[in-house]
Parts: sequence; C-alpha cells; structure tokens
Amino acid sequence: MRRPPEMYLPEGPARPSRIVLDQFWRAARTANPDTSFPGNYQVRWIGLDDESTQQIFDLIRARDKTGTFTLPWIVDRTDQPPPQVGDNIILIAFDGSPTLLVRLEHIHEVAFGAVTADDIAVDGTPVRDLAIWKPLHTQYWNGLLQPFGLATTDDMPVWVEAFAVVYDPGAPVGRAPMDNPAT
Repeated sequence: MRRPPEMYLPEGPARPSRIVLDQFWRAARTANPDTSFPGNYQVRWIGLDDESTQQIFDLIRARDKTGTFTLPWIVDRTDQPPPQVGDNIILIAFDGSPTLLVRLEHIHEVAFGAVTADDIAVDGTPVRDLAIWKPLHTQYWNGLLQPFGLATTDDMPVWVEAFAVVYDPGAPVGRAPMDNPAT
C-alpha cells in the first residue's frame, strides 16, 4: 500500500492517528475479501460539529446521502490529490475516529452558481432544496476558504462526488455495506 499524502482536515475535528487509520483500513479489507482495494485511502470529515457529523453518518447509513462535494480551490492549496473515481475515503467522526469507508463512483464538476437540484440529489434529504443547500454551503465553504484569502463565487468550481459505502463497522447486523460492490 502506498502511503497516503499528509491529510488535510479543516479546523474542528480531532486528528486521527495513522496507526488507527491503518487498522481501520486493514479491517475494511478483511471484511470485504471479494472487493478490490486499489491504491490507498484519503481521510475526510463531513459536518460542522459532532452532532451534525453523526446526523450525516445516519443519512449515509440510510442510503439517503450518497455523495459529497469538494472544492478544487482547497485541494489546490493543500497539495491534496484531486478526487478520482475509485478513491477510497475514510470518513472520520468529530473525535477523529474512523467511522465509514466510502468509494467514489462518479465525479463531475459544476460552477457553484450553476448547481442544480440534480447536482445536489446526492446530498441528504434535509438539504436537498437549493434554497437551503446554497446558503448552507456558502457559509460553510466561506469558512474553509477564508484562511486562503478566498470566498465563494458563482464561478467557483465544485466537484460533485457520488459514493458507495464499502465498510461500516457500525452497520446493523445483516446489512450489506454496498449495494453493488466493486470487484
């Protein structure tokens, strides 16, 4: 396994240790012997705080939230690799504990000002209305962009990333993590 690049996480969540992340990665591979695990993994945190992160995990587990969004501007300024189909992403809880492993299945780019209901259909039901999604993400992304001297604009690129759950050690017994495992 290649070593992942240094992880970039915004202010907020605790930083997970590489040892704990590698243990989670090995457990995911062991739990999915028929699934191909090319390359390595990235680490991300989704949410505003502990409560919202747990709510997002619940939406992912219910297959209500099936994707996320990344800003190329932040990727460029943090020396992270751009997302690619097939990337494995460990989603961490606010306390830094690895919680879910997802795999990117589809990525497309859209300008922030041109985001449509189809683009945000991968997000959770509570924010699928553009009248809610856009102000929420404007505020959230402005907070992430501020340290770089940037702010959201209508022409800002956004990557829309559809994913599938590959490993969920917290899933109810008998629930398969992936509807269509990649092999």
